[in-house]
Amino acid sequence: MNSDPFSGLQDQKPPTPDEAVQALLDAGKRGYVTLRNVLAQHPPGTAAGTRDAKLAEFVTRRQERALDAFLLLHALQPVGISADPLPLGAWANLLSTRNPCSVTTVSKTFRILEDMDLITRRRRGPSTVIEPLHEDGSKDPWFRPGSNSSIKEGFFTLPHEYWTSGYADQLRLPGKAMLLIILKETQSPTRPTFSMAVERAKDWYGISERTAERGYKELGDLGLIDTRIQLVASPKLPANVRRQVYHRALRDPFSTARRVALQRTAARVTRTPAPPSTGRP
Repeated sequence: MNSDPFSGLQDQKPPTPDEAVQALLDAGKRGYVTLRNVLAQHPPGTAAGTRDAKLAEFVTRRQERALDAFLLLHALQPVGISADPLPLGAWANLLSTRNPCSVTTVSKTFRILEDMDLITRRRRGPSTVIEPLHEDGSKDPWFRPGSNSSIKEGFFTLPHEYWTSGYADQLRLPGKAMLLIILKETQSPTRPTFSMAVERAKDWYGISERTAERGYKELGDLGLIDTRIQLVASPKLPANVRRQVYHRALRDPFSTARRVALQRTAARVTRTPAPPSTGRP
């Protein structure tokens, strides 16, 4: 008989960046992250006088890593504001799925988000507590979209497969921007397609025509988007001439139907009462 009480203990290997992201997302048990529409576009008639939103700022400033950190921070809520916040070294590991990321780089990345009025940072002993702010950059406190029924606001969902299936690493900034825009525009099951001429990208979302074109191509190359061309008649056109309108729809795992199904599943889980306690720890 073995008298060593520690004989069954074995050292564990540190998780890879992908494994760490997967484990923390799984702990959330929702399957998606919810983001406000105002991240991608201000509603018409805003005081700012422009529909450009923070997404356009990420693009024009070429802050892809900052966008990565921003999206992951929201996906991991409430990890970032828990009693035991993630150390910067853990964030460095989480953001190293494509390229190695140092603690110094992480600190600079969160400083960019702080300058964009999208997060706050404060020290708690040796730890740094990172808390999200409202996605519109107003410095208002963040709360989960849709959790306050007295506030009418639009929001969209980003499935966790964005990270767990590697799309966060395969897409670059134009592809990520267009994915978020199309997710925002196709959240409703009554409107699963999106139509925008690339010449409208600047006026509607604050990104260039070139960025929109590259974004569409990235999504197409990864098989994430379907396109159908509709010939539309107009009395302003010559006889027998019709203009082309491009309609686009996201494929799984980002399709409208898939996102609606995820939300319904999460709602059922939330409504299901917890099983009675057995009294055991």
